[in-house]
This record gives sequence, structure tokens and C-alpha cells, in this order.
Amino acid sequence: MGVFVKRAVPVLSVLALSGALLLTGCQSNSQRCVNGKCHVTVTGDGQTLSVKEVDVAVTRITDEGMTVSVDGSAPARIGRGESARVASVMIKVTSIDGRTVKFDLE
Repeated sequence: MGVFVKRAVPVLSVLALSGALLLTGCQSNSQRCVNGKCHVTVTGDGQTLSVKEVDVAVTRITDEGMTVSVDGSAPARIGRGESARVASVMIKVTSIDGRTVKFDLE
């Protein structure tokens, strides 16, 4: 039984780590800019990315919208289909699918 207990600890550690990875999920982003307008896709909140020479921090993604700040500005909540000026740029949330948000930035 002592051998079983020694082996159970690493197994439990692996299971705990796997659960933590599932909870945090993965993060990714992409962007395509044409004529001063950028189409951005972000999967997973808590990311900061550089778009058109500004730092865009996507801090929260929900079914209703996203919370974003630009170059350290106060956080702004932008709903799906809505536009808002955040610091020096205009952002329009075009779609949200789970943890993925797509928006245009000008």
C-alpha cells in the first residue's frame, strides 16, 4: 500500500495540472490591416497585443461583449455590434463566439 500512495501523489499532481490547463484554455490572436483598418481576432481574454502601433489589452470576453483598453487607457466595455472610441482608436466588435472576439480597429 505504501507503493500505491507514493505513485498516487504524482498522478494527482498530473490531474491537477491538467485541470488547471483546461480552466485557463489557450490564447491566440491574429490581425490583418488594410488601408488603416485592422481586422483582429482574439481567442482568450487577458491578452495584450500591438495593433497599428498601439497596445490593445483585451481583459475580458463575454457573450455580450469585451472589455478593452488601449495604451493604458481606462477599460471600456464594447458590446457585440457596437463601436467605441478607446484612447486614440475606434473599435467595433463584429462578432463573439465563446472565448473568441473579432473586432475592427481604426
